[in-house]
Amino acid sequence: MSIHLSEEEQLENLKRWWKENGKLIIGAAVIAIAGYFGVTSWQDHQRQKAEQASASYEQLIKLFNTEPGKTLSEADRATVVHLANELKAGSSSMYAYTAAFFLAKLAVEDNKLDAAVSELKWVLSAKPDTATAEIARLRLARVLIAQQSYDEALTQLASEPAAAFATEYNELRGDALKSQGNLDAARTAYEKALAATDPQQQERYMLLQMKVNDLKVPEAAAPATGSAGENAQ
Repeated sequence: MSIHLSEEEQLENLKRWWKENGKLIIGAAVIAIAGYFGVTSWQDHQRQKAEQASASYEQLIKLFNTEPGKTLSEADRATVVHLANELKAGSSSMYAYTAAFFLAKLAVEDNKLDAAVSELKWVLSAKPDTATAEIARLRLARVLIAQQSYDEALTQLASEPAAAFATEYNELRGDALKSQGNLDAARTAYEKALAATDPQQQERYMLLQMKVNDLKVPEAAAPATGSAGENAQ
């Protein structure tokens, strides 16, 4: 007897194996194919979303880059609000954060400070990168100071910022503390802001120096020497 199976036996074994395992193989193949096309479809969708967000962002920037002294028309403002909200709804990305900054700026211009606070807090709630978060806290603190919410403004400025933001953070701390009547702490904050400022930025440096000088404690008058009689001689 041959040690090799005959062709008929090999065929029967193959049929039997296929009957037992064929459905599993077909199922796995279907899943693999579906997964491939699913991933491809998702990638295409994400790419389309990114392209759409980029186009909306570019249009938003063009609308905001108006000539100095020129204000947005009502139609352009409506477009800005629509595009900005569209970007915010799309994702928590730099496009969305910038859109919220634009909406906050418009709200401040319209003296709708509560709306500006909401936009800036939305950025912070989205857990952005460190630089974006520090910008949002700075702008939020400015609005809160305008609302006379000094304690909340100081809370936003409580953490030590990166060196690039040290001047603005300390100046705003000084503004809030001065408004509260805490003049010694305000002067210290202004001095820190001044120390972090490049003297080459002359206007900025001079402004901070003025704020420090305004809060300096006047030196006590020097006591007179000698008696009245001696001074008269």
